[in-house]
Amino acid sequence: MSTLREVEQAVAALSPRQRTELLDWMAVNLNAGLVVAEPPVPYGAAAPERRLFTFEEYLEIERTSPLRHEYVGGEIFSMGEPRQAHEIIAMNLAAALHAHLRGRPCRTYAGGRRLHFKCRGDDIAYYPDVWVGCGDTRNAKGELDDEARLVIEVVSPSTARIDRREKAINYREIASLEELVLVAQKPAGIVLHRRAEHWAPISLDSARGVLELRSVELTLPVSRIYEGVP
Repeated sequence: MSTLREVEQAVAALSPRQRTELLDWMAVNLNAGLVVAEPPVPYGAAAPERRLFTFEEYLEIERTSPLRHEYVGGEIFSMGEPRQAHEIIAMNLAAALHAHLRGRPCRTYAGGRRLHFKCRGDDIAYYPDVWVGCGDTRNAKGELDDEARLVIEVVSPSTARIDRREKAINYREIASLEELVLVAQKPAGIVLHRRAEHWAPISLDSARGVLELRSVELTLPVSRIYEGVP
């Protein structure tokens, strides 16, 4: 193809699922800012001289702040208030995973537990909407060490660009992670990425579809994920 018109015609001929796969491929591989929204404002951006924070400083801010923040290589970002649909979808997923994993050395977390990892030498700390950590060894604090096996982000219009691009790339640096799932609110749609399949996007755009989470051996109807969403 040599002209923009030919590209437009080719994209127009794609099915809805193929277009979703193309958008996700572009977001990750071409660094394309899809679903443009205002970027989050870094913590301390209003100061005369903006500076980077150490991870220890970030943890201290988290201990004393009524708001939650995420940390990316020295920058701190406040987290927004989730909407009703976002909470319902996340709870549906967390409830199904929690019930399924009972009695196993894996735990389901729903937005309240920080996931800290290294990405190309930088400290990263996110609060995934839902994630599963597995492991039965205890750390110095006596807590079970969590190795993230599955991460699910419920994509909001205001976070779509970050979820589909920055987070999708950074999460891949977690050696134990097997699957990453992005769940859109409106319009409904799910994109699954698997390490075993080189993180190629797998799209589910039908309410009659089934989400197969091989990382935890759970098959979940898409209709159940969106159950109760207005």
